[in-house]
Amino acid sequence: MEITDPPLPSDCQTLSRRVSLEQIKSLRDAVDTLKCEYICLSRIREPLGLVGGYWDMDSEIINRIAAGSLCSAIRGITSMCLCFENMLAAKRLSPEVSHDAILFVQRARSWMLVNAIVSG
Repeated sequence: MEITDPPLPSDCQTLSRRVSLEQIKSLRDAVDTLKCEYICLSRIREPLGLVGGYWDMDSEIINRIAAGSLCSAIRGITSMCLCFENMLAAKRLSPEVSHDAILFVQRARSWMLVNAIVSG
């Protein structure tokens, strides 16, 4: 896999297969943080905010996660998952990064389910 500079700002559907080390690291850090589905919102805000920033996701997604309530953060995480699912469906990621993206979606969805139940 060729490591290059981050792509020019774009929405999540047009991201190329080329990703930077910062993008990969942000995604892996978020995956590691989400290993425990019971981790509190304040502990996941920063890693998820970095993912959104490095993967050129809409700033509204980042704001929902970084500063919003639990309900708003869940909406932001849902949007992040949809972006990664679109990238995976379009086969725009290398196999290694695809693996991390799949883990992110699985762990983020587990976290959202647990926290929606706890808060509801």
